[in-house]
Amino acid sequence: MKTIALQFGNSHIEVGVPGESDILSAGKIAVLSHPAAEVRRSLRKPTGTASLAVLARDCDNAAVVVSDSTRPVPYKGPNGILKPIIETLKQNSVNDIKIIVACGTHRPMTEPELRDMLGDAAFQDGVEVMNHVSTDDSMLRSIGGTDRTPEVMVNRYYLDAQLKIATGLVEPHFMAGFSGGRKAICPGICGQGVTYGLHSASILNEEGSTNLVLKGNPCHEEALRIARMAGVDFIVNVTIDNNRKMTGVFAGDLEDAHQAAVEHLRSYATIPVSKLYDVVIIPAGDVGVNHYQCVKAVFEASRVAKPDGKVVLLGNLTDPDPVGNPNYKDMLRLAIRLGSDGFLQKILAKDWTFVPDQWEVQMWAKAYRRLASPGEIYICAPQLEDCPGDLLPETNVAARNKRLKDESNVDFARRILQQTIDELTKGFAGKETLVLPDGPYAVPLDAHLM
Repeated sequence: MKTIALQFGNSHIEVGVPGESDILSAGKIAVLSHPAAEVRRSLRKPTGTASLAVLARDCDNAAVVVSDSTRPVPYKGPNGILKPIIETLKQNSVNDIKIIVACGTHRPMTEPELRDMLGDAAFQDGVEVMNHVSTDDSMLRSIGGTDRTPEVMVNRYYLDAQLKIATGLVEPHFMAGFSGGRKAICPGICGQGVTYGLHSASILNEEGSTNLVLKGNPCHEEALRIARMAGVDFIVNVTIDNNRKMTGVFAGDLEDAHQAAVEHLRSYATIPVSKLYDVVIIPAGDVGVNHYQCVKAVFEASRVAKPDGKVVLLGNLTDPDPVGNPNYKDMLRLAIRLGSDGFLQKILAKDWTFVPDQWEVQMWAKAYRRLASPGEIYICAPQLEDCPGDLLPETNVAARNKRLKDESNVDFARRILQQTIDELTKGFAGKETLVLPDGPYAVPLDAHLM
């Protein structure tokens, strides 16, 4: 027996796995020894643009786009990226700063959540923090259209800013290839119609709409096209390790700085895998705040599971609704009723009327098709203990087990995870088990193709 530690929110849970299990992580990368100094250096000596101070000199106001809580961007604290940005702006007489939270179609963040994520630097004189609301027409303005998107609506406060800054985290993304860069703008601060087009069934059905791919990726290319239309003067992107420590800071031009981050990430964010496994165990990661987001980890795990294999997911679903919004739930029910193939055929049909959040269920369906059935995915998430039995296609382990008196989420999660691992691996000679402790932040790939 081996002991492994898997991320569970802000902590880790230790469980035992068979001694012959493979535990595969992304390549080792050095964390920044002086992250605060590196952030300030990147603002002074960016890639492909003048320094932030030079860009700010002729501006009276600025917009700084930040990610929402589904992305663990290091904004606050002595090593955070937000305080140096704001200080540089203010030192150059930019005293009207709007921080716009790129919620996309996610729910707005509460003030306590914003304070916890952004820190004191965001809450001072001359700085206003606002959630982007993709359904609020008063917050949006049209900037034209593209071949794929007839009308591009973007946050008007961003468009009105003299200096436009986008921030974010660069990590593998199972639709757009990589996060960061252009995604802060599209879909981050666009109208919901733009997001719907970007996540249409036809775009996501294209082979290029996948992890680690930018060239020929229609999701990436449309997002970049729209970000260029909106205008981005400066970006600050970071990469981190699985302990949320910064491994790189990439500031400057929208495309050049993002590409530098992508190349840096490519050097360590893939996992060579030479075979398929009977059981694959993976944590949902920081992004896995609800069932909607958990597909990112399951999708990666399903890549390396045998057709009759099992996937075991550990998640700490801290969102107010641990499943997702009503549209998403309706699409899950449709997927259950039609099956994976039937669901995909339905949403790809010409007479289908687009439903918001269908895209995430489309990605779930792709994962389901790699396995014998959705029930071969075992979700160990204590917050799902009261979830209706007809809602989730996968095996909801928490709902099948009674929480003990005074049992915490951590203890309940540890118990049901260990129980599931034991049930799926013990007594089965020759079963091959894989643990992917990096969750959705590293991509397992066929070693022969790397």
